[in-house]
Amino acid sequence: MKRSNSATLALLPLLMGWGANADEPFPTISFDFLADARITIADGEPSWFRDWLGKGRYGGTHWAGNVVEELRLAEVSILAKAEISWDLSGFVHAKFDHEQNKPLDLVEAYLEYKPAPRSAVSYEGRLGLMFPHISRENVGVAWTSPYTITPSAINSWVGEEIRALALEGKAKYRAGAHSLSLTAAVFGFNDPAGTLLAFRGWAMNDYKVGAFSQLPLADLPSIGADSDFLASQPLWVHPVNEIDGRPGYYVSLDWDYAKRFRAGVFYYDNRGDPEALKRKQYGWDTRFWNVYAEADPLPGLKLISQYMTGNTLMGVKESSGQYPVDVDFEAVFVLASQRFDRNRLSVRYDWFATSDNTFIVEDNNNEWGHAWTVAISREFRKHDQLILEYLRLDSWRPARKAIGYAADQAQTILQISYRLRF
Repeated sequence: MKRSNSATLALLPLLMGWGANADEPFPTISFDFLADARITIADGEPSWFRDWLGKGRYGGTHWAGNVVEELRLAEVSILAKAEISWDLSGFVHAKFDHEQNKPLDLVEAYLEYKPAPRSAVSYEGRLGLMFPHISRENVGVAWTSPYTITPSAINSWVGEEIRALALEGKAKYRAGAHSLSLTAAVFGFNDPAGTLLAFRGWAMNDYKVGAFSQLPLADLPSIGADSDFLASQPLWVHPVNEIDGRPGYYVSLDWDYAKRFRAGVFYYDNRGDPEALKRKQYGWDTRFWNVYAEADPLPGLKLISQYMTGNTLMGVKESSGQYPVDVDFEAVFVLASQRFDRNRLSVRYDWFATSDNTFIVEDNNNEWGHAWTVAISREFRKHDQLILEYLRLDSWRPARKAIGYAADQAQTILQISYRLRF
């Protein structure tokens, strides 16, 4: 908790813009608050937050047929934005939720330089802790989705493990109704990314990891102090962490036509040293491609699709040239969302898989699954939103047998969320 508060306080002088010209109307600072009250009804296997291999933020119990009903405050987020000058601003996002192991933790904190365009080419940049621009769903306040409660498997994982302490630059060229953007960044503090994806697999939840928080792993025979295979891997991961001192990078190219059709490609490589081990965390070597297409073909209708494919490596290379963990991963989703005045109906289909390339007998990380999500929402006042969501998950993961569960699992999660902004 002290580390989280110290990091936030250290950014306050930047956010307040100390040293700004007194003749200008700066600095200014504004706050936004989001509270998410949640009713959940879930069956099937327990959540992965309960040291299991479940696919949802909420789940059932160890006994088949049991349904768990909960009423809880899913999230409270505090967001601060400071206008330091005409071109420079600062942003901080901190949150509380029941799953994180810190009472209050930092989600994002960065400076943004965005001068007004003076020609067909414009430039902007960011410096700090941030989400790379991967998600096409999480475009709402506090990195939420306006379409559903639960993001796709792709963007659920981004929320869990992909966070960059980065220096990012962006150049945009406009020609008539077309615009083309090139974004590039160097970053650190994301070396353990891939841990959850390998040992737990894909999941679907709206959790956003804090900068100082740890996430649990299931008590698998292949990892942990009692393991003969990966005894140095603890039963938790701290995704925002620098292990090997080597910077990673990401780059993206985005095209927009008349703000109606968009497409892009994104490449991420944390350049992790898979043999590095520090503070009980390995430096995973994780790389992936993300491509998307998005369209607004009719009034109120939004169509989005993303596809991600990549690989993650970890551990000391064997004499055979194999790494203890070498997992390919792949996922895709298609979402259609229709807005009717203050109401919205959204439907999404997800497919996801992992393919284990090494030591399957000792540590089987193969997986396959798919899911349907249906959400109905209504806005109240200016920003408040009530969402009813149905999520059906079906997945196969052989590692479940090692902790006493069948490899094939089906689960239904029904959620009602009221998002209050003030």
